[in-house]
Amino acid sequence: MEPTLRERLLSYARAIGESRYRGLLVAHSASPGKAAREIIELLSGHGHRGCIAAAPRRLLPSCPPGCRCISPGGFQRVLGQEAQLVVIATDGLLRPNLVAGLAGVVSAGGLLAIVTPPLDQWNPGPAGGAGGYRRYLLGALRRAPVIFWADIDLGKVYAERRPRERAREWRLGAKDYKPRHAVPRVLLGLAATRSQAQALDEFASFLSSRSRSFLLTGDRGRGKSFLLGLAAALAVKRGSIGEAVAVAPSPASLTSFFQGLVRGLDALSIGYRVKQRGGDIVAVTGPWFRIAYQPMDSAKPAAVLVVDEAGTVGVSRLRRLSWRSGRILVATTIHGYEGSGRVFVHMVEEVLPRPLKRLELEEPIRYPPGDPLEEWVNETFMLKFDPGSLSLFGEPGYEQIPAEKLASDHALLRQVYSLLALAHYRSEPDYLLVLLESNTHTLHVLHSDNKVIAVADVGLEDWEQPEEGRVGLLLLSLHTEGAKRLRAARIVRIAVHPKLQRRGLGSKLLSYVEEWARGRGVDLVMAVFGRHDVIEFWLRAGYTPFYVSPRFNKYTGEKNIGVAKPFTGAGKEALEEAARELRLRLLFSAHSVYRDLATEKIVMLLQSLPSVDPPVSLTPGQRRRLCKHIQGFIEAEQAFDALHIATIIVLSRRDYVDKLNDRQLLLATARLLQGKPPHEAAEIAGIPLENLDEELHDLAESVATMASIKCS
Repeated sequence: MEPTLRERLLSYARAIGESRYRGLLVAHSASPGKAAREIIELLSGHGHRGCIAAAPRRLLPSCPPGCRCISPGGFQRVLGQEAQLVVIATDGLLRPNLVAGLAGVVSAGGLLAIVTPPLDQWNPGPAGGAGGYRRYLLGALRRAPVIFWADIDLGKVYAERRPRERAREWRLGAKDYKPRHAVPRVLLGLAATRSQAQALDEFASFLSSRSRSFLLTGDRGRGKSFLLGLAAALAVKRGSIGEAVAVAPSPASLTSFFQGLVRGLDALSIGYRVKQRGGDIVAVTGPWFRIAYQPMDSAKPAAVLVVDEAGTVGVSRLRRLSWRSGRILVATTIHGYEGSGRVFVHMVEEVLPRPLKRLELEEPIRYPPGDPLEEWVNETFMLKFDPGSLSLFGEPGYEQIPAEKLASDHALLRQVYSLLALAHYRSEPDYLLVLLESNTHTLHVLHSDNKVIAVADVGLEDWEQPEEGRVGLLLLSLHTEGAKRLRAARIVRIAVHPKLQRRGLGSKLLSYVEEWARGRGVDLVMAVFGRHDVIEFWLRAGYTPFYVSPRFNKYTGEKNIGVAKPFTGAGKEALEEAARELRLRLLFSAHSVYRDLATEKIVMLLQSLPSVDPPVSLTPGQRRRLCKHIQGFIEAEQAFDALHIATIIVLSRRDYVDKLNDRQLLLATARLLQGKPPHEAAEIAGIPLENLDEELHDLAESVATMASIKCS
């Protein structure tokens, strides 16, 4: 690095440090790894405390002294940490997730440095992409309010903008805060901001109340996880925790929570033991308490349930766990990396048991309010995607939007991304790559008064694409060989503005998409989704289910469902075969793989799937016992195997399903197919438990009649 550029960079870094805000550094070099090392050595020697470098090993074969080096794919492991210098080095692809995630690690007065190949050679998007991400990202860098942007090799500075003022002190902690409830002062002293102190005070009130749920919200970097740990320590002190479960995707996700718990226990002079696995804390135990990590896929309800980031657990899984647990402590991010928006926060509130106490942390803890780097990252990577309000004026217009238009129209991209993110509330910044780089995706929108009111992201699928480009066809091919000759259009996401839903706009947009797909000569239009509240939308639109995943979607906590509508004879034949296979899977796996699928959803699917010939029949002995039950000689449990098989025979036929009333369908599915216990089956069917035997007897009579079982 030439001396003049070196001095300018150091001067910029000093200005950032003095301002207490955070800055952005973008450096280009033909040797990104060498340039990254030079920047680390330069800035680490001039007062930057803590260093994290994310780079492929081919760029940084050895880690610079005093720096922690990670692979770009493993950046989630450091999200709970902080450093004044965070360096990302790349020789090509710069994932939005990586930048958005690591930006939150940079502490006050620090720098986020991005080191890349020379500007005229650098493509931050995937190889073979449409190129929209490069145009979009360079435009965002030109708009960055605080940045040092230079070519290290040429000594050329493209842009230099410094903070205009020094940040005011913001980490006041519990200073001058007078708690209204019994919070030990030593614990309150660990609060970094006033809103943290207030939240801890309110949690003390929660412990003394009859409330079941405590919900902590805030943008990223507000210290929610750490405060949740302090709250758990206070609950231990009060004797409110004996056995508690902390649910997260991995132990690393709970790092900040366990740090807060341990520091809180230390401050309260409570003894404990820590259990670690792979360097991560998985349990903290003491004389009368145990708080342990459980993977979200296998988590069970508990006396005290801790969910540190509801967005990663999913609404449906959160509902199942919380309603069978005692008390629930939940944190969820509104805006920022891992944020899910205020619509998702409202969904979380709706499913948590009442009474509920909610608090929002406002001040950031690592950097001051109004930080220019946070604002740039939020704006560039769409980390604040609340849709705002709008109205419908007249008949909406329809348009297809190419990626190049999105790349150059930031306002349009924000509208489109916001709606699509709401549809899949757990969106990640990497979704920008799909919108700006994909050669096989097309955006379809409805607009009114120059505002996007509905949008669909549609991808064309065929067997020449890589696996990730033919998700729908791959799922269909699991159940029919005919899928391997088909082309499809898959609706990846479809969304209508929340203020304009239930007005037929989704159906109108879907009809435009189908017309477009038909013109492309596809055999099917498909969709795969993990939110079960939209099943009825697809069924009303004439789509047939063909797939239900055996495992839960990691974001929604539901099982993914695949639906399709055929446009050709080959598409119709393949879809019907797969749909019949799905009916058989539901009938024969409802007691195991699909036992945790909502009974109402199974019934809805059985009402829409084509009939099959069941490969089962009753033996003479089973027929005899079923008749004995119907005639009142034996109880239902003594003929359960026969009743189970007879029910499968009846539910194999769609016309027979239509003859059963809703109560009978729910009871047959819950008690006989899924094998749910009597009290649960009665609750699902909406009947008193004391009437269950009578209802089962009536169901047996109906099933026997439809299955042509004559009891003389």
